[in-house]
Amino acid sequence: MSGSIAVQQLFGTFSTAILAVVLASCCACASGGGGNHLQPAQHSVHLSWIASTSDVLGYNIYRGTTHSGPYPVKLNSSALQGTTFTDSTVNSGVTYFYVVTAEDGSHVQSDYSNEVMAAIP
Repeated sequence: MSGSIAVQQLFGTFSTAILAVVLASCCACASGGGGNHLQPAQHSVHLSWIASTSDVLGYNIYRGTTHSGPYPVKLNSSALQGTTFTDSTVNSGVTYFYVVTAEDGSHVQSDYSNEVMAAIP
């Protein structure tokens, strides 16, 4: 099961960014005890965005469980250099909301990007 959402918003003083989310899941069958047993699905959320046209150090990913915030969980320990991130720490039955910020060389962060939602089955 997968889906994607893409929306656009001004990225603070940096530039316009698009944050998209794709839900990925897989399910493995394990044999043992005379039959196949369906194992719980392992879910992850793949985020991607368009790079800022301004000079940035990198990007920070935030996650919450409430629409429009707050986003109390910062998913990366230092600014990411790329424009993709996979969150593999999601739980089944939970809806997550993600935002991204750009960080400049002085470690000043932009406003939040648009928010995207991922409902984990």
